[in-house]
Amino acid sequence: MRNIKILNKPISLKIKTAENLMKEFDREPSHAIQVSTLALQLFDELSILHGMNQKDRELLEAAALLHDIGWSKGPKGHHKNSMKMILLNELPGWDEKEKLLIANIARYHRKSFPSLKHKNFDKLDKENQERVKSLASLLRIADGLDRSHTNCVKKIQAELDADCVHLHIFCRGEISAEIYGFEKKSDFFTQTFNINIVVDNITNTWNDI
Repeated sequence: MRNIKILNKPISLKIKTAENLMKEFDREPSHAIQVSTLALQLFDELSILHGMNQKDRELLEAAALLHDIGWSKGPKGHHKNSMKMILLNELPGWDEKEKLLIANIARYHRKSFPSLKHKNFDKLDKENQERVKSLASLLRIADGLDRSHTNCVKKIQAELDADCVHLHIFCRGEISAEIYGFEKKSDFFTQTFNINIVVDNITNTWNDI
């Protein structure tokens, strides 16, 4: 497989282990890298809203890189397979508690919301359950914004007011599929943070951003 760079900056050893596991199992690593990039942009842009720290950011990055490795077992329930594979495989540098967090965040990138009926979510204490909800809600939106798997969304900016998060999307090319993906997956964010989130502006540009 070709060499893959996640960002144009050094990555931590912990993230490198997540990247290595992604390379081993993910059939379309470019999508995972794009989702990771967008998820981190959302995390940074919305820091005032979520109040999370660098450790949380690193958990989100790892989960985004690994969210689709379950496709290697087939398309049905791939989010659940991603969770199982994260828990079963070695991730040097991450302890078992962190692996459980990463697995849960990746598992909830699609389909049902977290529930105490889900045994791996129920294993977490209340604080970490809320952490999973917050990070998974960002991951869902990032995944929706690469629905076509074409890496056409290049940058996200966010503005907050009392009632809503307003996103400005910078893209290259047609992103109707991405907007549909965003609308399909933004409800978990709204539920988690008790605030609406909308795409207000789209700038289509082929210039460097």
